[in-house]
Amino acid sequence: MVELEYLFKKLEIITPLGQKFLRNIEFLKSKDEINNEIIKLEKAIKAYENKKDTIENIKLKLMNIKDISGTTERLKSGYILDDIELFELKSFALTYEEIKKINPLDFLSFPTLNEVINILDPDGNRLSTFYIYDSYSHELSEIRKKRKKTDNEEEREQLYELEMQIEDEIREELSKKLRTYASDIEQGLRDIAELDFTIAKAYFTKKFNLTKPEISETYEIKGMFNPVIKEKLEEENKEYQPVDITLKPGVTLITGANMTGKTVILKTIALLQNLFQYGFYIPAKSAKLYPVNKIFLISGDYQSLFSGLSSYAAEMLKINEILKYIKTDENALILLDELARNTNPHEGKLIVKGVIEILNNKKSISLITTHFNNVADKGIRKLRIKGIKKEKLTENINPENITEIIDYSLIEENEEIVPEEAITIARLLNIDEELLDTIERIKKEETFHE
Repeated sequence: MVELEYLFKKLEIITPLGQKFLRNIEFLKSKDEINNEIIKLEKAIKAYENKKDTIENIKLKLMNIKDISGTTERLKSGYILDDIELFELKSFALTYEEIKKINPLDFLSFPTLNEVINILDPDGNRLSTFYIYDSYSHELSEIRKKRKKTDNEEEREQLYELEMQIEDEIREELSKKLRTYASDIEQGLRDIAELDFTIAKAYFTKKFNLTKPEISETYEIKGMFNPVIKEKLEEENKEYQPVDITLKPGVTLITGANMTGKTVILKTIALLQNLFQYGFYIPAKSAKLYPVNKIFLISGDYQSLFSGLSSYAAEMLKINEILKYIKTDENALILLDELARNTNPHEGKLIVKGVIEILNNKKSISLITTHFNNVADKGIRKLRIKGIKKEKLTENINPENITEIIDYSLIEENEEIVPEEAITIARLLNIDEELLDTIERIKKEETFHE
């Protein structure tokens, strides 16, 4: 999902480990799993609010963290580490222990790596450097001294070879000792990754003014907003109008004229549900949500997704995928935007009616937007976007400010007649007057003949 990818790029993750954590993030389907992640995030937010200096200090230290997963894997596999790998391991352990001392998040285990440091820092200098120290071997120390003093080239060469041999033996011994702590090192890597990621989530939550969701048996959102669009509007000194919506198993139908935000509502719900099931706070004033096993969003032109297929054919394949899925698992969130828009109106309307009839008999939540009139039975719940604010029509309207005259809120609708505001909007956009007059005339003629 484009909006989700955009927001994930906004996460200020510092380490390669944190980035890897994000790439491997799981779509959670269990209430307990989601609640656990929400609790972790809540603790991180409180730490960010109450211990900001500590968090900023951690972020600075995270800049020194490298991904040594490859080194750890080699260590576990029995390889003898070289000096660069031993240096990387020491540097990680030193920074890790500094972070461990000030880490405010109690859900991270953070096993000690002090023994790793002691093995790689026999002189106890606690410096982020490494070589085969004299302290590792008295014999090595004596050989090095002799090699420095001798002027005999042949003797120096012999001493050097012996020195290299002893160093190799020491590396082997060090790797053997370090292997004992491989699992602790791996856990340390996981903890650093999660710490980095969770701090980024906390900052992200504050930046976009996200809200803690309530895990519930119902589905009700108050003040829902799309953070991507909201951010862009604010850059233009414009306001975003939040939306309230309540959804239930079966079908909810949304009608409204073009430019009234139907597509945005569907994409925002998909974004919100994804964030919720990835353990994030959500873009709303408040929300009661429950996890689903699958999210389906059909919106836009699918022609490019299937080589050689029309947009209509591609869309039908997506619908077929949904129908196959809900025959085995009805716990899905299905969001369909202007279904069958790419075929002739008569057949398109029949397709929409058929899809609505099937989905309304399932426990999945289905939200469908449409331009077709009379596609749902009386039992189908219908919502309508209010649309154009009539009192604003006298104001100076142009393409730049036309969104300001539209009320994006949803209202319950007993009738199922799609609002006819397309011509009004076209007039506000100063479309050719002759064309608009011609359309109005044809409309009146067709109404008369009916």
